[in-house]
Amino acid sequence: MVKKIFLLTLVISGAIQNGIAQKIKNAFFPLHNIIRGDSTYDTFYKQVNLVKSTGFDAIEINGLENFEGMKAALEKFRFPASYFYVRINLDEPYFESRLEGYIKQLKGSGTIISPYIVNKAKFVKGDHAADTLVKRLMRQVADWARNANLQVAIYPHLGYYVERTDHALTLIKSINRKNLGLTFNLCHWLATTSIAERKELKSTLRELRPFLKMITINGANDVISEKQNVWADYILPLGTGNFDTYGLLKYCLKDLQLTVPVGVQCYNIQTDKYRLVLTTMSVLKEYRQRLEAGN
Repeated sequence: MVKKIFLLTLVISGAIQNGIAQKIKNAFFPLHNIIRGDSTYDTFYKQVNLVKSTGFDAIEINGLENFEGMKAALEKFRFPASYFYVRINLDEPYFESRLEGYIKQLKGSGTIISPYIVNKAKFVKGDHAADTLVKRLMRQVADWARNANLQVAIYPHLGYYVERTDHALTLIKSINRKNLGLTFNLCHWLATTSIAERKELKSTLRELRPFLKMITINGANDVISEKQNVWADYILPLGTGNFDTYGLLKYCLKDLQLTVPVGVQCYNIQTDKYRLVLTTMSVLKEYRQRLEAGN
């Protein structure tokens, strides 16, 4: 009996070392734009039901204006919200009046509060006054979220006040709230980096690792886009484009051992949305199988 247990232990140990049968526990979810605007799946109930039935683990709540409808659909189908995407203004009113109450409604749900910071006041990036304001606002959001037992992830976004991951990281370190971190968004990272910076992606991710709450991926081209709409290069259907998205995911989940949720960005992808849901899930299943097989 002891010999059998010893042999079984060796088999399991060898399998783990060889990357075999290592289950990937990260939640995979689509951003709401994967199905939003579809003429057939034209209600939150239809959208949530489709995404759940396809095999995703969750879906985004996109904006305060969609909160009540999406939350009702999520409750009906007993399906989780991955994150709640919210706008924070750098001019008054800084917060929309419903925000605190909506965060309270998500108490204990595991939904990540993900603010993007809009710069209507046209502050220069890194302006001391603006950074000071951002820190105050993010402390407030983090405190509301802490009271609801939730995490907060700043969402760096091209064209907004916090558009680069390094800026977000500097702010987060200064704010010093345990439940506050950031999202690594592949498309926005590509849109705000040089070729030289892209060569340092792994070291960048290692630096971000303690603060990462979520990542979003998509197909993309590894170019400095000269297109009028840069998303035509930086947001493609998952599994397409010449950027090694699978390699990025493998590094994050296997090498860095991140357990954070993984979202799929589908903004402005011009294709049949129902088919996009199915093909995205198909690629994710393939990625999961390769990761679990150690490939």
